[in-house]
Amino acid sequence: MLRVVIVAVGVILSSVAAQAQYGARVALSGVPIVLGEYASVNPDCTDAGRPTVRLTQNPEHGRLIISNASIFPFFREANPRSSCNRRRVPGVVVKYVSQRGYTGTDSAGLEIFSSRGTARTASFNIAVR
Repeated sequence: MLRVVIVAVGVILSSVAAQAQYGARVALSGVPIVLGEYASVNPDCTDAGRPTVRLTQNPEHGRLIISNASIFPFFREANPRSSCNRRRVPGVVVKYVSQRGYTGTDSAGLEIFSSRGTARTASFNIAVR
């Protein structure tokens, strides 16, 4: 019985971790950088509905700029949507900019919701120089 519980917990944690994105970034003080670009497209590259991005952790020494934009998505070659990588699609861009003159570390967190009812999280550690 104990083995079954441990395996079940491991499966749940690995499926949650697969939906989380962690990134380390480097930014110049006061200069915006792109943390992420998010889009949802159908296999024929038509828009599947712009994702909704929600802030879960505000940076302490800067701010996030979340805006709608036309972006180039990134799908791995094995994905049927990889041909969409050469086309602009409706998406959301998330940028970070530190307070002017600040150097050190900062962090931010996001939740990204698709129009199809899926959600994922993204956490970023930012070295500001």
